[in-house]
Amino acid sequence: MQFSLPEIRPKEWIRRIKEEFFPPKILDKYVFFEFVKIFIGALVTLGFLALMSSYSDIKGDMASSKGGKIHGWLFILFRLPQMLIQYIMNIAILFSVSFTVGQFSANKELVAMMAAGISFRRIVTPIVAFSCVLWFAAFFLKQTVVAPLNARANEEHKMLKEGDQNTLVGVVYQKHFKGQEGFYYIYYYDTKEEEIKGGFNYICLTREQTPDYLLVAQKAKFDYQKGVWILKGVEETKFDDDLQVVSVQKFAEKEYTLPEKPEYFKKLKGSVEEMNFFELSEEKENRIRKGLSYGDVDIAKHTLFAEPLLIVVLTLVGCASGFFTKRMAIVSSLGVSIGVALLYMIMDPSFKSLGENEVIPIWVASWITPMLFLSGLYVVYKSLKA
Repeated sequence: MQFSLPEIRPKEWIRRIKEEFFPPKILDKYVFFEFVKIFIGALVTLGFLALMSSYSDIKGDMASSKGGKIHGWLFILFRLPQMLIQYIMNIAILFSVSFTVGQFSANKELVAMMAAGISFRRIVTPIVAFSCVLWFAAFFLKQTVVAPLNARANEEHKMLKEGDQNTLVGVVYQKHFKGQEGFYYIYYYDTKEEEIKGGFNYICLTREQTPDYLLVAQKAKFDYQKGVWILKGVEETKFDDDLQVVSVQKFAEKEYTLPEKPEYFKKLKGSVEEMNFFELSEEKENRIRKGLSYGDVDIAKHTLFAEPLLIVVLTLVGCASGFFTKRMAIVSSLGVSIGVALLYMIMDPSFKSLGENEVIPIWVASWITPMLFLSGLYVVYKSLKA
C-alpha cells in the first residue's frame, strides 16, 4: 500500500480565499461588526477596571511617596500595555465572541444561516481571522512596545518609592555567583555608594576544585586605582589539601586581588518582562556564566510565542460556547469567561512553576496549557460536523 501526502497548491489556496472573502460578503460584514462592537466595549470596560485596580494597588505608595505622585501615574500608564496584551485582550475577546455567537444562537439567527447552507465554521471565519491578526500583533507589540514600557514602569515605581525608609529599591538581593576561580555569596550591592553591604563571602577553589581559602566580610569596596578589593570586618580561613583548617585570621580591613570586578555583582538586567527575545538570550548566557538559575528566562522565551496564541484559543472557545447557547447569551458568556479565565490562571502558572523547577521540560511547561485547550476544542469542533 503506497502512502502519499496531499499535494499542496498555494496558488490554488490563495485563489479560493480571494473568491470566498474578497470583496467581503454581507454576512461576513454583519458577523464581524456585531462582534467588533462588543469587543471594543469589553476592552474599554476592562481597561477602566484594570486602571482602577492598578491605582488601588499603589495608592498607599503614592500617598507616602517623597519622589512625587506623578511617578505613580506614569507607572500605571506604562504598565497598561502589559495588562492589555496579557489579560484584558484575552478576556475581552473570549467574552465578546461568546456573547456575539451566543446571541446569534439564542435569536435563531445561527439556525437561519446554517439552514441557508452556510457551515458554522464559515460563519465564524471573520472572527477567527481577526483573532489571528491580533495574535501576530500581540507578538510584535510584546517585543517592541511592551518590554521597553515595562522597564520604564519599573523605573517609575522605583522613583515613586524613593524616600521610603522601609524600602530599599533596586539594590537588595541575596545571590550566589560563580566566579573564575571560586564562588561568591553577596547580600546586596549599593549602586549609589558602589559598595557591597550586609555580607561579602568568597570561597576560592584550587585547580582540583577543592577549597583553598574562605573570606567572610561585612563590607566590600573595589579600589579602581589599585585594582583590588578592600574588605572590612573580614575573617580569612585557609585550608590544606586534606580540607583541614590551617589558619583563621580576622582583620578590620584588608586588600584582596580577586578575578571579578564590581560590574559582575550588579543586579541582573531586570525582570524578564522587560526583555525581548534577543535580550532574553543574552540574559541566559550571562546567568550561565555567573552560575545563576535561568529557568524563568527560558520560560519567558517560550511565553513570547505561546502567550499570544491564547488569543486564537480563546476565540475558538468563545465560538464553541456561543454555538451551544440556547438563551440569555450575556449570562452564558460571562460564565464561560470567568470559568475559562480561572482555569487558565490555575493551569498556566502551575505548569510554568514545574518547568522553572525542572520537574518537566521548559517547552512542555510553556506550551501545555494552550495545547490542552486546543485538543479539547478539536474534539468539540469534530462533534459539530459543520
